[in-house]
Amino acid sequence: MTKQLAEIRHLTAVGVGPGDPELITVKGLKALQAADIVFVPQSRDGNKSLAWRIVADYIDQSRQEVVSLLLPMTRNPRELVPAWEAAVDVIEGKLSAERPLGVYVLLGDPLLYGSFMYIWERLNENGLGPDVQVEIVPGVTSFAATAAATQTVLSMTHERVAILPASYETIANLKQMFETFETVILLKAGTVLPQLLETLEQLDLLDHAVYGERVGMPEEVVVTDVRQLLGQKRPYLSLLIVNKRINEMF
Repeated sequence: MTKQLAEIRHLTAVGVGPGDPELITVKGLKALQAADIVFVPQSRDGNKSLAWRIVADYIDQSRQEVVSLLLPMTRNPRELVPAWEAAVDVIEGKLSAERPLGVYVLLGDPLLYGSFMYIWERLNENGLGPDVQVEIVPGVTSFAATAAATQTVLSMTHERVAILPASYETIANLKQMFETFETVILLKAGTVLPQLLETLEQLDLLDHAVYGERVGMPEEVVVTDVRQLLGQKRPYLSLLIVNKRINEMF
């Protein structure tokens, strides 16, 4: 029998941007405020969810239930896969005919290195297709916010842009990227920042890089002279934008 509309459950992944609550899109805000349940990914180290910090003032906790999903900050699949599966079990258990509207909030954009993709994959594996309708609302990325904060042009006309997870790249591959692309964006750069800056120094590109850390949050760090950071390791939520034409425009 065809399910009634009221029995269909909805899960909307909302990218809430890099940190500034005013960078949430209008569509994302509407989905957030319409939700019965707000799912918030949270690391297991006890730190408060950064996504929650962004959306907290928009939530009516007298009406909306806030549910934390514990997701470890690790690359170890033996920890990650059970955590994703447990998160799916929580989502399935919470959404109901009485409370069918769920929102999953996360930093940046849901489809760019976002935790939601793994949750979504497992929802599909569980065969929930017609029972849980998934919608995705894009969000402002950290590199877009950093480019705006530093007035750095990301690309013009024919110029090519590469977006890389910094800690997964080899020095040889990075050198090739810098030679091939006009702009290289290195996400999650903090722990390997010393090696990245050493490579930029070897390639005479230090003057063509800017650094952003937790952009849009109260503890934001933006550096346009990256020589100040030589030898430093920085937090996970950080990035470098390397553009060969920085300081040559406007």
